Amino acid sequence: MNEISYLRVSVTDKCNLKCFYCRPDNSEFVPHDEILRYEEITRLVRAMTRYGLRKVRITGGEPLVRPQLEELIRMLRKIPQIKDISMTTNGITLSKHAEKLRKAGLDRLNISIDSLKPDLFFHITKGKLEDVIEGIKISKELGYDPIKVNAVIVKGLNEEEALDFVEFGAQYGVEIRFIEMMPIGGELIDWSEEKVQPLELIKRQIEEKYGELIPALSVGSGAARVYKIPKLNTKVGFITPISNPFCDGCSKLRLTAEGHIKLCLRTDEEIDAKPVIRNGTDEELDRFIRKVLIEKELSNQKILKSGYAFSDCRRIMTSIGG
Repeated sequence: MNEISYLRVSVTDKCNLKCFYCRPDNSEFVPHDEILRYEEITRLVRAMTRYGLRKVRITGGEPLVRPQLEELIRMLRKIPQIKDISMTTNGITLSKHAEKLRKAGLDRLNISIDSLKPDLFFHITKGKLEDVIEGIKISKELGYDPIKVNAVIVKGLNEEEALDFVEFGAQYGVEIRFIEMMPIGGELIDWSEEKVQPLELIKRQIEEKYGELIPALSVGSGAARVYKIPKLNTKVGFITPISNPFCDGCSKLRLTAEGHIKLCLRTDEEIDAKPVIRNGTDEELDRFIRKVLIEKELSNQKILKSGYAFSDCRRIMTSIGG
């Protein structure tokens, strides 16, 4: 039975942006009383540390729309085995929350920016790029390290901004992560293979201008293949679920806002954890986690045998947890 070292915890399926590949207009939100309480999330995390859990990433939706998020960070920080707490955010309201989250114990940030052109950024997200950049500036001053900027690259939309992102990373002291657009959400999301920009092409483009990229170790889940750009003293990462998958050796689980454990982003396989978290004894919760780890291992094997193909993932990204 494999260990699980990394858990992504969605605290809400709500979001204050409307990115076309993530949240369709007709999406419905989970009722408030169905969302896991902070104490319940903490209970599961503490129990999972017996099986190798050391890293937790807070996600959404947009996690910063959940009130008093710093309370969850504070609870998680009190678990001795948890060595790294990070958060993925769209950054729109980050400038208002960064300091209290830092004081509560948040270590790292991943911030989503899909275009550095204000008009295109608004077209993709319906938000203001300047708000996100202000959040980055404040977070740098507060000592978050590293700060990673996630950019989903869509062919025909923003692939020509790759070098601009690299320069942005060097200018602001952040690490850029390029991500291929994934077919998450089934027919609700406007996805096609024609929109996937193989990131190997982006890598070549960067090397043509800045020289050979040097492989680098990186703190995180291992999903990104990370390189140093010596000429700019910065790093860039490539997350390639379509053109070059990274499923083998995966030790990651996702906990949805309503308490489902998702074994893999590529499948619809989920296990409802809420009943045992809310009403089970410690022994029942422990047995449940053991079952999840076995199911995770079987899921990994199944996906590897199928050639890494995505199944028909009908849940949209905001309801899964980014």
